[in-house]
Amino acid sequence: MKTVTLFRHAKSGEKGNPRIHDFDRPLSNRGLKAAPKMGAAMRERHLRPTLILCSPSVRTLQTLTLASTEAWDSPPKVRLDKRLYEASAQTILEVLKEVSEDADHVMVVGHNPGMQDFAVMLSVSGRERQQLKDKLPTASVVTLEFDEELWKDLQPATGHVVLYMSPKTLPPAGRGQNSDYDHR
Repeated sequence: MKTVTLFRHAKSGEKGNPRIHDFDRPLSNRGLKAAPKMGAAMRERHLRPTLILCSPSVRTLQTLTLASTEAWDSPPKVRLDKRLYEASAQTILEVLKEVSEDADHVMVVGHNPGMQDFAVMLSVSGRERQQLKDKLPTASVVTLEFDEELWKDLQPATGHVVLYMSPKTLPPAGRGQNSDYDHR
């Protein structure tokens, strides 16, 4: 079985600033708060990938760094891949198909619309797929499980969404149940 976790970068800022190239845009204040919150939620759910593939943009690296400090005492192996910068769903799939078979759980930290398109493309039909079609907010985490044993065998519409959460679906610290879903 293979598992893919998609982690969309947290809210970025400086979008309209002509002096900052898109690749170099940092997180906004909202994003700086959301990334560690999502890391803490990953820890609570024992979400630990074998390998993290990350776009090398400033906002994806900030998101991963801030989340990692809350999620893991010893972070998983991280590999930066330029192809993931604003990658299409097909490019994300191609990158995953190149992963070593000893990695059973891979996290991809990247950008929309490719992350959302990838989640929709690979998920089987159902309520979760429709929710992913509607929106994949910034800092969202989606985990899909596949029956395939080899990365090269991943195909569209074969992934089962077992976890979907975003900063807005998580309760404030120390408060009640989550409205995210976790089918693990």
